[in-house]
Amino acid sequence: MFSHAPLTVRAAVLFFVPLILTTELHQFSHSLVHAFLARLGDATTTLAAFSVAFAFNTTFSGTMSVSIQAGMTYITDKASFWRVTRFYFLIALVPFFFIETIALTSMGDWLFSTMMGASPQVTRLAKGASAVMGLWVIPNQVRNIATALCMNRRRTILISHATMVRLVSQALMLMVLPLWLEGAVAGAASLVGCMTVEALYMYWVSRQFYAELPASGGEQTSYRRMWQFSWPLMVTQITENGVSFAINFFLGRLANPDLALAAFGVVNALNSLVASPLRNLVQTTQALVHSRDDMRVMLKFAHRLTLVYAVLVVGLFYTPMRDVILGNIMGLPPQLSSYAAPGVQMLLFVVVVWGYSSLFRGLLSAMRKTQIIAGSALIRLLVVISVGSVTLFAPDLNGAAVGVAAVGCAFLAEILILGRRLYAYSRSTGPLFPRETASGG
Repeated sequence: MFSHAPLTVRAAVLFFVPLILTTELHQFSHSLVHAFLARLGDATTTLAAFSVAFAFNTTFSGTMSVSIQAGMTYITDKASFWRVTRFYFLIALVPFFFIETIALTSMGDWLFSTMMGASPQVTRLAKGASAVMGLWVIPNQVRNIATALCMNRRRTILISHATMVRLVSQALMLMVLPLWLEGAVAGAASLVGCMTVEALYMYWVSRQFYAELPASGGEQTSYRRMWQFSWPLMVTQITENGVSFAINFFLGRLANPDLALAAFGVVNALNSLVASPLRNLVQTTQALVHSRDDMRVMLKFAHRLTLVYAVLVVGLFYTPMRDVILGNIMGLPPQLSSYAAPGVQMLLFVVVVWGYSSLFRGLLSAMRKTQIIAGSALIRLLVVISVGSVTLFAPDLNGAAVGVAAVGCAFLAEILILGRRLYAYSRSTGPLFPRETASGG
């Protein structure tokens, strides 16, 4: 294990900034696909198919990302490295077989057409895109384990380099894949291909960190304990990713379901592009906070970071830049651009609540008290369903606005639940974190 110096705001910034770049480039790769697909044939049909396929796949493959946090917590030597790797590769096979079963059988028609209300053409393209996206399981797990090694050594800049490699490879793939594949399927294949390139790069640069691990002598955590740590985080990730998937069910009940699905897909991609770096507060907090003093420093950092992102959203979506982004950069036709406009303005609310939700999750993960996170995630999904259900009574509502409102309210509910639990823990006199002494660090 490596010793940890007391946390400072500067140290948090140095750790977090490369992750901002990493996440922005990840999300840019998703927005790049949307911008590319918007310029192919029937933009509404193609974007709707890709959006529902992406939401479906990210929902049920969300368990994979937990391997990063588990690796940060339990990899202490080479023996524990392989123990963690085997466990999470086996777990990843469950969503893989589930996704492929849905995408390659008539169950996909029932899901996308009957349940979500998509048109026959959207359903056909969504099934093909989902089957291709399901293949990202293996490269994702390789990348995640390598990422955990880099984070444990606080070398997050290497993760940013890998994402740059990913983006370049995806741009090249988008130039050639449409020659053989239909739009939505080509977009899905570009994601799987660039993730594979990224995983190979992460494997290469993380080898030295694996080599520096002792052969044995570290914490040898049982599979049962890893499962106890991980299942609440898996539930959380599935429900977080499942928010978009659940929203799509309700948008399919609106008067123009294809337009609503396409617009929300674009707005959700822009939301991820602008605000998803705040998700990295989970891993940043878990990696850097080891005492009450560290927690106070991280709270200061989170306040400043959230303010920066709020100002960014105002500059992008409350000024003429909004029309430039939707019309010129994303290439949306006028009807789709106008329909998406109310949704992107509501992202200001999402930025604030997403940041603090991620911070609270990271603090509880650092304390190894993850069960409450699972409970809040289930409540968050119930909030999404409650907000989305308004479409059943008001079919003329703007789908993009309803979707963003559901996302924001879900994160707000999680803040209230996790914040209350953290406040209760903070009032105790004993140590909060595994490496903290009873005197408070």
